Amino acid sequence: MRNLSPKKRVNTTLGAVGVLGALDLNAIRDQVFSHLNNAPVSLALGKNGLVYESVEVGNIDERVNLIKDIIFESVSDPEIQKRAKSLSGGTDSQEVQSVFRFVKQNVRFEEEEPYEIFKDANTTLNVHGYGDCDDICILAAALLINQKFSVILTVVGTEDDTDFSHIYLKVGLPKRGPKKWVSFDASVDRSLGWDISQEKKVTMTKDFRL
Repeated sequence: MRNLSPKKRVNTTLGAVGVLGALDLNAIRDQVFSHLNNAPVSLALGKNGLVYESVEVGNIDERVNLIKDIIFESVSDPEIQKRAKSLSGGTDSQEVQSVFRFVKQNVRFEEEEPYEIFKDANTTLNVHGYGDCDDICILAAALLINQKFSVILTVVGTEDDTDFSHIYLKVGLPKRGPKKWVSFDASVDRSLGWDISQEKKVTMTKDFRL
């Protein structure tokens, strides 16, 4: 994830809605995420047939709260619930590994230009098939929460950066009464348990419990 300066526009997808001219943007306001009540929002139709809401966000807490909203919307998505169920089975560690492997195999990492785009889990998985670290976190967190795991969003700044430069998950094991937290970063070519601090100097870190 690239750094987002205060009040930089962030886009989140609302899903495929048809062709331009057949859409009344005002008619879909009830479909958007709960952060609409808390931030300035405008709606637009992208070339790919997806509606985007542009939201101005400021500090790290505001950005992560936006991501959390999208995660919890994604948790209730029937497609994500169905996929989480298909990945269930075995020990808790095996379930986490199954989700990790599934996300890495089905979503390729890709930076976003020119704006940061926070996508819901279903859009990342079934519409685009790609995303950056925040999109991958949203998808993985929605799957893991559906499997009843405790999850933490970890935001870091690296190489003397004190702002938001990367985000990944920590998953609690076992499910009931977690005694350890496993780093879950499916956006990089590393194994489950790898942590960015093993390779880069982390100069800021902040955890957000889901």
